[in-house]
Amino acid sequence: MRISKVGGSLLTVGNVLNVIGRVVGRDYLGNKLVLVVSAMKGVTDQLIRAFDNHDPNALDNALSTYMSEALNLGLNDLASFLELAREELRRFINLGEPWVRDYVIIHGELLSTLLIERALNDLLGLRAKAVYEPGIVTDSNWGFASVNHELSSKYVIERVGGVLSKYDVVVVPGFLGVTSDGRYTSLGRGGSDYTASLLASYLGASRLTFYTDSGGILSGDPRIINDAVLLREVGYDEAYTASLLGAKKFHPRTFEPLLKSKVLTIITDPWREDGTYVVNNCITTPKLITLNEVGGAFRVSVVGCRISQVSHLRGEAYEIMASYDAKVINDDQHAVSALLNEWDDAVSLARDLHRWVRSWIA
Repeated sequence: MRISKVGGSLLTVGNVLNVIGRVVGRDYLGNKLVLVVSAMKGVTDQLIRAFDNHDPNALDNALSTYMSEALNLGLNDLASFLELAREELRRFINLGEPWVRDYVIIHGELLSTLLIERALNDLLGLRAKAVYEPGIVTDSNWGFASVNHELSSKYVIERVGGVLSKYDVVVVPGFLGVTSDGRYTSLGRGGSDYTASLLASYLGASRLTFYTDSGGILSGDPRIINDAVLLREVGYDEAYTASLLGAKKFHPRTFEPLLKSKVLTIITDPWREDGTYVVNNCITTPKLITLNEVGGAFRVSVVGCRISQVSHLRGEAYEIMASYDAKVINDDQHAVSALLNEWDDAVSLARDLHRWVRSWIA
């Protein structure tokens, strides 16, 4: 059984069927497939704006994305349902309760699930079934809920596993959970990746593929590092550490459920033959650079398997950091970090460290 997660950056108006068809063509192959989907591109931002600003126009823009794609696909009967969803959400965006915010913003994933299930059945001829509540049980930390793994594992196996035995493809919304009293929660931005990892762990998937527009894990953020390269392989510990340190694209908990698993994980895009493989073993070399804001300062990190425990690698990183008079932090075995007060200095340090990292990448 395989799990494929499709990122929202790929789900644009006029392109959904093309993307989903390509993913299913690669990953179904007669296997059982769980398809975890994000909101279409830009929709979650619109829903957040709708709630935070009590803005019905932002809500209309979000729902219009799905309306346009439903009509593009000839699924005209979905228009009336989407109109009902619009009217319901209009009643909620003026309420100030934190749980209501989560309820509103997870609707992008719910509507993607509805649309893609119909496309798989009606247009691609597969036996597909949506499971809108896959069984991920959380606390009520609205906006960044924590998962109860014991209960979630039980319910996911019952709900998703049970449906999977009867259908070719099960479509599941990412990003969302449910409290013990039945209220929707969100897992935090990028939470659809976390959903896919949880399902892969609970269901014992043989393979998990993340489809993104970046095509894999890069050695640095291309917005600030022009010569960032695609990494062919990283260890789970490295990927997990990088996500905690703010690596672009991934929820900080994405790789946590996979640390001790045997799931083969690949990060790619639907049209690439290559990508990044995430594996259990790792080679002790510096792999990538992250940069994120922490309490008003900027943290620049070099991530690599056990890099902080290898004296010559740690020393070379320290030497580069020392030239910026940065405060060095060594609190993770798979990373060496430095704090700087100025953004421009942080960017310059990230670029200098990346030149060193590139010398280690084959």
